[in-house]
Amino acid sequence: MNCDIHHIYQKYNSHLFAFIRQQIKDESTANDVLQEVFLKTMESCLKDRDIQNLKSWLFYVTRNTIIDYFRRQSKNIREEDYINLNHLNSADFQQILSEDVADMISLLPKEYALPLQWSDIDGIPQKDIAEKLNISLPGAKSRIQRARKKLRELFFECCDMEFDAQGNIVSCEIKSHCTPLLEKRVNKNN
Repeated sequence: MNCDIHHIYQKYNSHLFAFIRQQIKDESTANDVLQEVFLKTMESCLKDRDIQNLKSWLFYVTRNTIIDYFRRQSKNIREEDYINLNHLNSADFQQILSEDVADMISLLPKEYALPLQWSDIDGIPQKDIAEKLNISLPGAKSRIQRARKKLRELFFECCDMEFDAQGNIVSCEIKSHCTPLLEKRVNKNN
């Protein structure tokens, strides 16, 4: 792993913090969890671990650090309960804050991309999304669920994914036939 901690922090800090804030609403506590993630990253650098996909590894460590935080809060919580409750085991949610996925969200039709962006990346409550879109709360929830499903389908179409033994994504590379779509979309927005 490239152990330039400053560079790693600059590149992934905001994505990891947003990911943490999806689960931990208190900003101060979320910052503490983020610092714990970067301490673990520094420890791995010192141990000279061979990490193939830094981004995936960081999200994996962050996920586990969040689980550890909730375990400290409630001694009775089990990891599988937390994962099921918070959708951390779903393919799209684990990578939702990565740069590649944000680009992939932009490939969805606007009626799906915008509510998904607001909900899962910006952390806007679904009630507020419903008001912004001038639709009912059940309508907003339904649209966000459909957007997640469409994004998941897009993942399987456009990504070569590698899974661990538990079915969690450990790496995701954009397939060559989808790269032009992303570049076209990025150029169109600039």
